[in-house]
Amino acid sequence: MVTIQTIQQLNSDILNDLQSQYSITITLFGKVFLRAIAGVQAGKLKLYYLGLGNIQKNLWPDTADSVTIGGTLERAGLIKIGRTPFSAVSAQYTVKVSGLPGAVIPGYGKTQFISDASSLNPNMLFTLDNSYTCTGANDFITVRALTPGTISQLNTGDTLTATAPITNVVSTGNIVTAQVVQPLDAETIEAYRKAVLFSFQSQPQGGSGTDYILWASAIQDVAAVYPYATSGQSNEISLYIESDIAESTDGHGTPSSTMLFNVEGYIEGAFNNVGKRPLGIFLINYLPVTPLPVTVNITGANPAFTATQQAAIIDSITTWVNTVRPYIASAYPLSSKNDIIDINNLISQTLNAAPGTSFGAVTFTVNGTQFNSYNFLLGFIPYITTITFS
Repeated sequence: MVTIQTIQQLNSDILNDLQSQYSITITLFGKVFLRAIAGVQAGKLKLYYLGLGNIQKNLWPDTADSVTIGGTLERAGLIKIGRTPFSAVSAQYTVKVSGLPGAVIPGYGKTQFISDASSLNPNMLFTLDNSYTCTGANDFITVRALTPGTISQLNTGDTLTATAPITNVVSTGNIVTAQVVQPLDAETIEAYRKAVLFSFQSQPQGGSGTDYILWASAIQDVAAVYPYATSGQSNEISLYIESDIAESTDGHGTPSSTMLFNVEGYIEGAFNNVGKRPLGIFLINYLPVTPLPVTVNITGANPAFTATQQAAIIDSITTWVNTVRPYIASAYPLSSKNDIIDINNLISQTLNAAPGTSFGAVTFTVNGTQFNSYNFLLGFIPYITTITFS
């Protein structure tokens, strides 16, 4: 983008133009009118430049702002991937309640419950959408979180308390027995931008790896997919699915069964009767990724790393390891290949974080076994458990 001058630079240029045009000298004192004209024109030009810069910024999705602040990113997304950013999804839970036969728990927002202090997320409000009449035994209701997203997530066994007394119904100790709808956080604008850019950069190719990645991106909170021809089988694909960290079942990318079901439903056409499985592919296996723990040990630092240096090294290595993923040759350019952890990579990350330091050796393990180099293939992805200094 063109560099936009400051108002002071514009003002100075206008004054110089006036002096050159009329062969005069505009002194610091006197000729105030000309200085005022220059100041006004500089302000106007600055606004014009900013406006043109904003237009230029919003021509392409890699720099475009969200429509919520006057940008065009979502317009490009609607054209290319046919959707706006995913909204947050409210959790829904089955809750066991106790009440006398015939007692009515009013629905339609008239009854609310709050999660107790011992719950996974205390003090979150839930509402009953439909009225329920108690039978006196084995009474269950379905409540919905008023705050969408994982901030309202509860565990089975957590308890809720009615915010107001309910006639002939026990208000406290209502136990969550099952999750009906998994809560999902809203898609960030940068995650949405990444999906839009990938769609622009990767055109459908009749069943290549790119197609599977594009199809799976239509499901909320799918972070990545890794399609492979199933070893030893003809006309069969194994599709390994990775979840966003926040929505994963283990905090390392393992998808929920609901996510696997949704990806399968979208590709096989269960949701809209429009299947996407390529001709000649008889079976697609929808599988979760397998996160493998990685430990790193750095020895012989002389002088010893300071606490600040250790923190920087841990952050550098952890951030880099989190980018290491299986490489899909049919979907990504070779320049993006980053599927190997080796000692040289770890040394480089250490020196980037603590330049000029000296240390003896770097060793690492994957899933408990020490390696000099490890190539992540299929659905195996790494995550750091510990980085130690000795």
